[in-house]
Amino acid sequence: MKVFKSFLALFLFLACFQTARADWTKQKSNTLAWLRDVYFLNDQAGWIVGSGGTFLSTKDGGGIWTRNKHFNDDTIRQVYFTDEQNGWLLCERDLFALGKNSPSYLLKTVDGGATWEQVELANPQRRRITKIFFDKYDSGIAIGEGGTFFAMSGDKKAWKQKPSPARFLLFDGLFTGEWNGVVVGAGGAIFFTEDAGLSWTKANLVGESKAKLNAVFFINQRNGWTVGTEGKIFQTLNGGKIWREQKSSVAKDLTSVFFNSTAEGWAVGNEGTILHTMTAGNVWTVVDSKAKHNLEKVLFVGKKGWAVGFGGTILTYDEANAQNNLSSFAPQLKVRN
Repeated sequence: MKVFKSFLALFLFLACFQTARADWTKQKSNTLAWLRDVYFLNDQAGWIVGSGGTFLSTKDGGGIWTRNKHFNDDTIRQVYFTDEQNGWLLCERDLFALGKNSPSYLLKTVDGGATWEQVELANPQRRRITKIFFDKYDSGIAIGEGGTFFAMSGDKKAWKQKPSPARFLLFDGLFTGEWNGVVVGAGGAIFFTEDAGLSWTKANLVGESKAKLNAVFFINQRNGWTVGTEGKIFQTLNGGKIWREQKSSVAKDLTSVFFNSTAEGWAVGNEGTILHTMTAGNVWTVVDSKAKHNLEKVLFVGKKGWAVGFGGTILTYDEANAQNNLSSFAPQLKVRN
């Protein structure tokens, strides 16, 4: 029994030690822009976008980020590519210089970003769009202020406004399967669909939190997490119908969450906050990111991760390097003669 307890104590020590040494390193971005989003099509091709039309790209898996030719002065809030040629940007105009324009519009490319075509949304209420997301057939949905809801037409050329399930500002959404999806937003709003978005049903948030939910992520069709203000994290085990709170151990706003397995996940937020879990979120540990600016998005491709945020911040994480660091500091067990 004593041997078992000693082994268990050593195991827990190494697990905590590994989390504490989960090293994120800062990359040169050559910009002070507020970086809003990072997206990778595969393990080599990726993009980062942000304020002032900032558009960075990489062709070597994030080793070097190149600032592309300037083609836009507005904030680019999101980047998404369906393949190497076809992509979308969600853009936001200066709120003090809108004129008769809507705050948000889309840019579409069919030549890998060499040229972009502007796509305006028929938005008579001029509400801001906060997120676009796509199903397996590359048909899109756009969500935003006041529960604004747009769906791409069947010919994928126009976006039409649809009835919304919410009155609140919606921040994030995704499809978890061919028929299933989830959207989240202000006031603890979570809605799920089981008919590819034709209808949306309010989820059961145990405890009835009114937190603003900024981001949602699913590792498969059943297991998902959403994060929001004041360190709030909620988990679902049944595809988004019921959500229960997890203890994050922080009070800072969380802006993005990503899981690279059903056990290991990351969340980021204000003032350089990075959280790490190896237990599906049952225990979250604060990681020293060495960053002080707000972080907007976290993303992993294989064993490599990226987090981007204010002040041109780009952080990168390599699981292989982290494991090497751990092994070099782990105690060596000696065999008794």
